[in-house]
Amino acid sequence: MRTHLFQTMTCSFIALFLSTSSFAMMSAETEQASKALGANMVSEISFDQGKAALTDSAKTEIRDFVKSARASGMIDQIRVAVWADREYPVKKAKASKGDVALANKRAKAIDAFLRKDLAIETVEKFNMTQRPNALQKFLQTPTAKVKTVMEKNGAAPQTTEETGTFNHKAQASKALLMIYLKKM
Repeated sequence: MRTHLFQTMTCSFIALFLSTSSFAMMSAETEQASKALGANMVSEISFDQGKAALTDSAKTEIRDFVKSARASGMIDQIRVAVWADREYPVKKAKASKGDVALANKRAKAIDAFLRKDLAIETVEKFNMTQRPNALQKFLQTPTAKVKTVMEKNGAAPQTTEETGTFNHKAQASKALLMIYLKKM
């Protein structure tokens, strides 16, 4: 009887977990990469496949995240790394125009929401469908630094082997928000 009850509860929990699209369990690699980039706080949101609009639950998550950050100090800037519906491209691979456009639309949606609804002044966006180019690497631009750190820390998986069991490290269809607080 206990076994049946345990199995029923386990199945219910798994069904709830899988049906909750906004449930974000951030990987340790993502947290580590964000800390290596100097972020004080980090959060992930998910997008519906093929969509660039923020869902109501994503807006709520972002509002709560910014509110929590403001309680910790003054926000200096927010960096947003945005994926399309595929993982970070492998070396020498080129993302499709559709993937680049989708990630750009998602980044613009987050940027507009942060600026208009939450009065965030400085938002820096990174399209994770494209690898940094040679000039960005040579000049050590923020784009090159963010993407390189995320890749080296495992926060930008490229293959299905790197996304982990149950794809818990996958970033496809997600955006990573990193908050930097003003130093006092």
